[in-house]
Parts: sequence; structure tokens; C-alpha cells
Amino acid sequence: MKKVLLISLVSIALTGCGDDKVTKEYLVGKWDCSNKEYESKYDSKLKAYTDYSLKRSEQYKHSYKIVDGVLVAQINNEEAAKTDIDKVYKQPTIEGKRGNCEFIINRSLIKNSSNKFTWELEMFYSCSNLTREITKTKSKNERVCTRIE
Repeated sequence: MKKVLLISLVSIALTGCGDDKVTKEYLVGKWDCSNKEYESKYDSKLKAYTDYSLKRSEQYKHSYKIVDGVLVAQINNEEAAKTDIDKVYKQPTIEGKRGNCEFIINRSLIKNSSNKFTWELEMFYSCSNLTREITKTKSKNERVCTRIE
């Protein structure tokens, strides 16, 4: 019995209590968010992407509510939309093709503290034109939100 209790305590200590995950309940309330968009181009001669450069930065208010068990998000005073944050944890990488472009999207949702979280989205695009020339780009969105209510 003591061994089972000891193993259980060690397992909890090693894995944590799950408190580092952003949940629907955690998000309920109002947030002040900073969103930064970065872009990078692919240098075909160096066969590498350039460093990210800041394309746009904005500040806005974001609020979340749970309505009938569903998380609903609203940015500033725009129309509210249903949000499924579980998809980020279940499928952090999305690969696909649209037209003549292939893409990979990596996304993460990180709970920094009880009052702050970070949402990151990194996208890689590879597109070909009629002459079969391939253009590669990547972009990154980083949203950092701090609870205000």
C-alpha cells in the first residue's frame, strides 16, 4: 500500500497537476492582448529563411464566456464566435494544400501564469507558379494576453 501511494505521489510530482494547460474555465473573463505578426522570406541561394521581421503590431481587448457549455470569444466589439481550444492540444500541427500552395501550421497555447497566456501560430507556405518556380514564406503570430477582469 505504501508503494502504491509513493508511486502515485511521484507520478503527480513528475507530471504536474495539469494546471499549466489553458482551459475554457481559465479563459472566462476579459483580457488585454498584444498581437504581433512577423514574416520571413526564403533565400533560395542560402537555402534558408531570413530572420523574422515585424510586419504589424496591435493591442486589443478580448473576452471569453461559456454559453451552453461552449466557449465563445469576442474581440473588441466584433461579433462573438465559438472557439474550440481543445483542437490546439489535440492537433497542434495542420498540414494541407490550397490551390498551388502547400502549408504547415504549428500552433500552441501556453499558460504563462494565472493571469497571462500566449497563443502562437507559425505558418510555412510553399507555392509554385506556372513556370514551376517555388516561392517559400513563413509567418508567425504571437498573441500575449493579460487578464483585466
